[in-house]
Amino acid sequence: MKKLPDYREKQRLLYIDKRSDRELIAYGDYYLESGRIADATDFYQKANHLPGLEKIKETAEETGDIMAFQHVLKALKTNVTDDDWNRIGQRAYDLKKYTFALHAFEKGNATAKMEQVKSMIISEDQIKTP
Repeated sequence: MKKLPDYREKQRLLYIDKRSDRELIAYGDYYLESGRIADATDFYQKANHLPGLEKIKETAEETGDIMAFQHVLKALKTNVTDDDWNRIGQRAYDLKKYTFALHAFEKGNATAKMEQVKSMIISEDQIKTP
């Protein structure tokens, strides 16, 4: 594989052509190495490649990437606890990904943390506005 497939090619690979799990995993690995986490998730999900999906979940948690986290949870058919949401929310907050943090704290029912993030967002906006 030299270049990543475009959208149509990706759809063909995932849903039209019959590909082996090994091939799907190879595409997933290639997408992951290229930083295309959502696409990697799709290929790993199609191949039911749990190690790849778990790796993406860990990466999403480490980087506070709520979108990737939600996508991989769906692929894993897994629910998480409020504590899990609040942990990733705190990670996102620490990384100054305030919108992600706010979303995670909302999912984790952490009202006080949500208010803290809202205040941070407001103060950040005020600093940027002359």
